[in-house]
Amino acid sequence: MFQLIRTFITVYETKNFTQAADILFLSQPTVSAQIKKLEEQLQTVLFIRKAKQVIHPTSEAVFLYPRFLTILEEWEDSVARVSKKELFREKCVIACSHTCSVHFVPKFTPALLAHFPTIDFSFLTMNSATVVEQLEQNKIDIGFIENSELTSPQLTRTAIYEDQLVLAGSPEADYWLLREQSSGLRYYNERYLKEHNLTPPIIQVNNNEVILALLEEGIGRSVISKMSVTSQINWMPLPEESTRKLYLVAHKERFRKEIDAICQYIEEQLFN
Repeated sequence: MFQLIRTFITVYETKNFTQAADILFLSQPTVSAQIKKLEEQLQTVLFIRKAKQVIHPTSEAVFLYPRFLTILEEWEDSVARVSKKELFREKCVIACSHTCSVHFVPKFTPALLAHFPTIDFSFLTMNSATVVEQLEQNKIDIGFIENSELTSPQLTRTAIYEDQLVLAGSPEADYWLLREQSSGLRYYNERYLKEHNLTPPIIQVNNNEVILALLEEGIGRSVISKMSVTSQINWMPLPEESTRKLYLVAHKERFRKEIDAICQYIEEQLFN
């Protein structure tokens, strides 16, 4: 059964039987046969064949995908831990956008560790869009983002903190420092430039720490979080009040009680 589930997950993610076969080191007919067998067991159609190489998941497949991911992850984790005779501790993978990762999450991590001593936490840093994508694919458990534009029907998004934004850098600086398109800060910088009719030369940077290092060297200007301002960076309040919300994102349906408990603790005890 687990082989059928693994095949289903791979086909769902690739939307292609041939690519799934390559990943699984199986023949394409074997992959097709396994999907057919799973459909027979479930008595439902999982994929619609639109063309020779194109398939689309049905609503039943969309429903099953996150659940099958959880089943397979739990099975593989259980087998690995029993075989290694590890202590039976739970795991929680938290992914954060850059500002959240460096300047926000570390502030409440001590309370998190103290309240959940039997959970092994992992922290990853990525942009907000990737956090949402990884959550949808069930590759992480909890996310923290600052991009208010990102939504997903599979996820809940809870505002837990109001972050003040400031204008950093010397007023005489020639360049403007911009994060990549999918970054949460990109929106606020573009809005500021548009509202003030500014068209400076742009330096694009895909990392907040690099922006801070450039600002410390007197290079460029940028709208950044006040949390990230260092003593070497010149900054001023924005002409108008400007804040953004930081969000906790997680699955609407949480199949692991530990993850549900962590989300509730953060929402109700730390930021309520």
